[in-house]
Amino acid sequence: MVVPLGVWLIGWHRAVSVLLIASVITGGGLMAIRERALSHSFIAPYLDKKISLLLVASVRTDPKLGQPKQMIGYLKPASTTALVSAISIEVGGKVYKAHLPFRLTTASRISFLPGTVISARGILYSTSEKRVAALFAQRGVITVIHGAGAVGRSTGQIRSDFRQVARSVGGESGALIPGLVLGDTSLESHDFVNNMLSAGLTHLTAVSGENFAILAAFMFWFLQWFVKSFRIRLLISALVLIAFIFLVRPSPSVLRATVMVSVLMIAKARGVKSSAVPALGLAIAVLILIDPFEAIDPGFALSIAATAGILLLSQPIARWIFGYLHREKLAQLLAIPISANVLCTPLAIAISGQFSFMSLPSNLLVEPAVGPITIVGFVAALLSPVWPGVAYLVALTQKPFAAEIVWVAHTCAKVPVIHLSKGFLGAGIGLLVTMCGWIAIRWRSWGSH
Repeated sequence: MVVPLGVWLIGWHRAVSVLLIASVITGGGLMAIRERALSHSFIAPYLDKKISLLLVASVRTDPKLGQPKQMIGYLKPASTTALVSAISIEVGGKVYKAHLPFRLTTASRISFLPGTVISARGILYSTSEKRVAALFAQRGVITVIHGAGAVGRSTGQIRSDFRQVARSVGGESGALIPGLVLGDTSLESHDFVNNMLSAGLTHLTAVSGENFAILAAFMFWFLQWFVKSFRIRLLISALVLIAFIFLVRPSPSVLRATVMVSVLMIAKARGVKSSAVPALGLAIAVLILIDPFEAIDPGFALSIAATAGILLLSQPIARWIFGYLHREKLAQLLAIPISANVLCTPLAIAISGQFSFMSLPSNLLVEPAVGPITIVGFVAALLSPVWPGVAYLVALTQKPFAAEIVWVAHTCAKVPVIHLSKGFLGAGIGLLVTMCGWIAIRWRSWGSH
């Protein structure tokens, strides 16, 4: 509140400061209400008491198998976790109706589709995860009350069939394709994910807003050859993208891209000239109003920073590169990953405490391979339930592109990283380095004039 209040008091851009103050109050109020509801619910007396209770809940995310943990004297087996939304809780002979989010953890290998309603006995534990009320440690047998709906079954079948196609493609290249196309990371090994993280390519281990934007642009371009009406093309593209959301699961970056692309599509349908920056701002506002915890989600923050970097910095950087290379298309291609990394670097250092010199070169090297895998891989995924053989051949054409990404990840991961402080200090260091680089670019530009 200090900055907007100070701006308002000195009378500089008072309209903007009032908007900032209202935004802070709204966002802070929503976050306070949500945290209060989670931390002071009726389950608070049962946390960490090892009291057995019966939970009936709906599965919200695909179950994910973790990694074994080294404990003192033994190796703890890997557990499976998933987000669930409680429907009812029975404890001490009483049944409570509830709509609280929980993190389900179980030693069993489960593979329920989102939308499946289950019941299980377990114990509630407190957790540091902000967006859930508690950790539900399952004890006993999990009973399926009813399965997912028709949409959940259809998308689950496509993901399962495409996973089998990717297994046939083989290797880490095959494992990367379903992760990049559909967000299915079940085939990716822990070592491979770590190498992608060290190389600054962790956003490619699962579907992101970039994939969504690539697919949206491709759909709109492809339909122009078959549909003459501009508005009908927009409608068809919107329906395909909605189906894509259900298929890849609504991650923060996908939701952000969804709202942003929707705003731009609506503006084009109405014939209104729109800017991508206000569309991004609206996407941020809508998503945080729906779920305030997105504001502290690292993936959401990185996604926003990457998009803002591309929108605000790609053109100046492209002009600077063009001054040296004198190749307009190449300059624009190189400017996209550079501009995304410029704003992501301070956040990445704040989150991980690490700075990799290979993050920018690795993104430059793999950028040409992301588009083909996204588009052709999506086509292969749609074909996999109907013609798995054809889907395999289509996916196989993308193995060289995926192999390029794998090679870049393994090669760049061998370069040592610089370990810095996490949090605000790390962000400040990253921001200082970024500003020095930007000043150096501008200094050369000024010197040339």
